[in-house]
Amino acid sequence: MGAWGTGIFDDDTTCDVKDGFIDYIEEGLSSKKAATIILDEYLEEFHPEEDFEVMSLVHIGLAAVQLENNCLVEDVRHLAIQSIDRGADLELWEEADEADYLARKKELEELKQKLLEVG
Repeated sequence: MGAWGTGIFDDDTTCDVKDGFIDYIEEGLSSKKAATIILDEYLEEFHPEEDFEVMSLVHIGLAAVQLENNCLVEDVRHLAIQSIDRGADLELWEEADEADYLARKKELEELKQKLLEVG
């Protein structure tokens, strides 16, 4: 799992989530069904508590792509807000320089605000 920037889609996991979601939508699945499939795929490999950072990225990526496509599912919105409130992937950013950490934190807070506004 690699990250190359502080943006929401600047890492492998959220990019994979975004691409998978768009593929499922293009196949004709509903936003809710596409999200369920993606969550199930990740839950087969990762445990929500033990792999909190990875699952946070999945929740955040799903919410962000759904928000971009005006098809946000309430359960996904809730999971993303919950992940951001719990610190999401910020622990991984503690080893980065302070500017990157603060930039990532700002990205997450901005996404959270957008998610709260549509709720």
